[in-house]
Amino acid sequence: MLFFSLLVLASTALAYQCTDFTVPVTVTAPTVIPPFPAFKTHYDAVGLLSALTARNAPNAPSPPPIIENLSATFDISLRYCEPDHRRHASAKGVQVLSHGLGFDKSYWDFGGQGSEYNYISSAIAAGFATLSYDRLGNGGSSIVDTYTVQQGPVQLAVLTSITKRLRDGNLHSNVPRPAGGKVFHVGHSYGSLLTHGLLATAPKLSDGAVLTGYNLQILGIEQFETSTTFHLAKENQPARFGGRSTGSLTWADELANQYNFLAWPYFDPAVLAKAEARKWPFSLGELITYAAVPNNASAYAGSVLLISGDVDRIYCAGDCTGTLESAAKTFVGTKRVETYLQPRTGHGLNLHFNATAGYKVVQDFLGRVEG
Repeated sequence: MLFFSLLVLASTALAYQCTDFTVPVTVTAPTVIPPFPAFKTHYDAVGLLSALTARNAPNAPSPPPIIENLSATFDISLRYCEPDHRRHASAKGVQVLSHGLGFDKSYWDFGGQGSEYNYISSAIAAGFATLSYDRLGNGGSSIVDTYTVQQGPVQLAVLTSITKRLRDGNLHSNVPRPAGGKVFHVGHSYGSLLTHGLLATAPKLSDGAVLTGYNLQILGIEQFETSTTFHLAKENQPARFGGRSTGSLTWADELANQYNFLAWPYFDPAVLAKAEARKWPFSLGELITYAAVPNNASAYAGSVLLISGDVDRIYCAGDCTGTLESAAKTFVGTKRVETYLQPRTGHGLNLHFNATAGYKVVQDFLGRVEG
């Protein structure tokens, strides 16, 4: 069902308007059939976690994956924001924003209008429009099977379809063709993984990309998984997620949230409390298929910025020194590759005191790409 509402947001620095809408998106993508049955209880979930993180897990025998092709249509919730051209005439194109695990699209305007945690405001002030969206299973987008559908390649197919329709000017009646035909991609964490996948599989769809909270090694993935203890979302927050399947997972509480996403004392505890209250589950399917998202982007000829917090837990196990440079070397065909470590920052870059400093690095980079 197609619907939208128009929101007019005023700012003392720069006025802009946003349109919220939902569109049906049809995709075809490979999916992996998990080599184990769906969880019946949280005991099953923790049992699998124990097996995945055991010392011998990398060497344990496993059956070959069963791959099936999925063709389906999903409802995807989006928000398009653009500068008020009466006050800001230089439209530089559209940034497509892909959020990570544990969030929905509100990650990009987390603090609301006028907040230092609002990435969208920084992009608007720099002359860009933005298109943020809820990935499958999050926010206002379709709730799907968390074992066999809410997987990396399917999420990538959604991002690819949205980008194509945006470029063609047929995404929504309130979303014009990008100014100058320029489309940029900004991801966070799993959203960066998907953005990297887009550069690998459809390199001509993006004029420039920013991968935040990301590198190729995922050095802290076991720490992330273990710290969540694979809480079933339906039990952790029954009021919000009581109808979810057992493949919908989360972490226990705000302390686990802090461990994974935030670096003390460089955040406001009120921000952590808000992030915990508004968290979204991740799917078991996303965890077991992150390596199935292609990352050979040697054919991508645009520009790439890799930016992470210096003490990112999930991708760097708490120390990102040297990790971005090794990832940058894989982008062999790009015109420009840059790296930046945001000081005093954990995995959730947008939720720290110095978020605006990181925003400036991103907007300056994309401004140079546009030029």
